[in-house]
Order: sequence, then C-alpha cells, then structure tokens
Amino acid sequence: MRAGRVEIHAFCLMTSHYHLLVRSPIGELSEAMRLAQSAYSRYFNRRHKRDGSLIRGRYFSRPVDTIEYRRTLVRYIDHNPVKAGLVAQAHRYGLSSAAGHMAPRGMPWLNRSWVQAEACKIAGQQEFTASAYQTAFGSKHPQDLSEVWEWVEARMRSTARPEPVHDLTGTSKSQVRAWMQFKAKVADGHRVGLPVCASAALQRALQSNLDAQGPWWIEASGHVWRGAELLWIAGLHAMCGFTWQQIAERIEKPASFARRRANKHNELVLSNPDYRDRAAQVAYEALKPAVGLE
Repeated sequence: MRAGRVEIHAFCLMTSHYHLLVRSPIGELSEAMRLAQSAYSRYFNRRHKRDGSLIRGRYFSRPVDTIEYRRTLVRYIDHNPVKAGLVAQAHRYGLSSAAGHMAPRGMPWLNRSWVQAEACKIAGQQEFTASAYQTAFGSKHPQDLSEVWEWVEARMRSTARPEPVHDLTGTSKSQVRAWMQFKAKVADGHRVGLPVCASAALQRALQSNLDAQGPWWIEASGHVWRGAELLWIAGLHAMCGFTWQQIAERIEKPASFARRRANKHNELVLSNPDYRDRAAQVAYEALKPAVGLE
C-alpha cells in the first residue's frame, strides 16, 4: 500500500480467509498481493512460533467492471462476519473496512474516498456520516443479503467474460431488451454467461409481473406457451448462471426439457415484440435488488 501498488477500498479478515476490494493504479496487483501475503505470513509465524506455509495457493481474483457491482461487493465483504455469526452488525467487527469507514478515524491504509463518496450519493447527503454508510451499505433484511450472497458468489465462480453488450447490472430497460436480443442471437445452448442477478430476485420479479399483468400465455408455432415458464428457465441460465443440470434439478424436469424451453424463449425474443418487452420488464425489475437500487 505504501508503495502505491494498490488502493484498498473494502476488506474483511476472517479466521480462514480474507476478502479485498482493491484497485491497482499502476497495474501491479499480483506483485502487491505477493508482498502482502509474504509479509503477513512471516508476521503470523513469528507471533505464533510456527513455520511453514500459511496461505494455500495463489490469491483468487475477479475483475469488477461496474459501479453497481462495486457497491454490491462492499456490502458482501462487510457482512461476511455477520453471516458467520461473529457479530450482529458489520461495523462491530474490528477486522473489516465497515469498522474503518464508520469510525471517525479509519486505518491509515484504507482508501475511504470512493466508498464515502458513494455513501453520500446513495444516502443523498452532502457530508459523510456513519448513518450515510449504513444507509448505503447496511443490511436491509435477510432476503436482501441472501440475494447479494448468491449473486456475488456465482460471479466469483463464473469463468465467463463480459460480453459485447455492457454488463446488464444497473442499465436501462432498453439496454436490457438489447441484451436479451443479443443473447438470443448468439445462444449456443451450452455456454453459461456471467451471472447478473440472484435466482430469488428473478423469481420475485416474475411473480410481481404476473400479479400485476395477469397470466402470461404466448401462442406460437401452433402451440400455447407459458411465458413465465420460458423466462424462468431461460433466465436461470442466462441471468443467474445456472447450468442445465442445475436448472433440471431446480424445476424437477430433464435438462433436455430446460434447453428446449430456453430455445423457445430465444426464438420469441427475436420474433415476438410483446413477449420480448414483457420479458425485458421482468429482467429489469429483477436486477434492482441485486445492485441495491431499490
């Protein structure tokens, strides 16, 4: 940190692992992590009179390419100790950036500028306060946190790369519609895309749409299809990053059934404006809880 290789915006040190949200202004993340892990291992071994390897393997990293995702990661990192049952509130855990950001004076190596500016923006305040941080990054309810957990961990497991259409999170309805058309055109039936929301968020948005607009039936190819079923199955794959086998287990149907329904969804996105518009509306609503925009 002192050498300027990385800026630490959020962190949490747990008993068996740690989480960091960092930026390397000079592109030396690997070297900074190597030095930090080596220095900490030496310190820990001296203090506890032990030797040998302390950290197993290379650190694991994923790029963070949108502001919305960065905001969500702050909440995810903050609430690791809460999820583990170590504290009831994130800022009560001393080995975390939540404590550092909400304290009058944080750790000297913690970069507080971006997080605090975002907290003020989200909370609608001119000056940063602990309450602004809590409004922006605090836990609203258990369901909210569970969706953050599913979404972030699915993205960390994913090997997919961002696609030519910009990351879906935090975009407009028209951009969501364009993304759906893009996905329908390039669908190969196998590739899992980068997760953009939790399955619970998609399910809730779909149910809300059905409650507001009523049953969703689509007549095409001499058959009447259930629009909600098509979007649910296709959405689990394209939006939530589920594999066909995971979807099959979720819907208790064969994987071949799930693939056929997803293919029909893709056909309708490209050929039926009514279906495409309603599907895009559901997808747009599903994204808002995942990125904290509600």
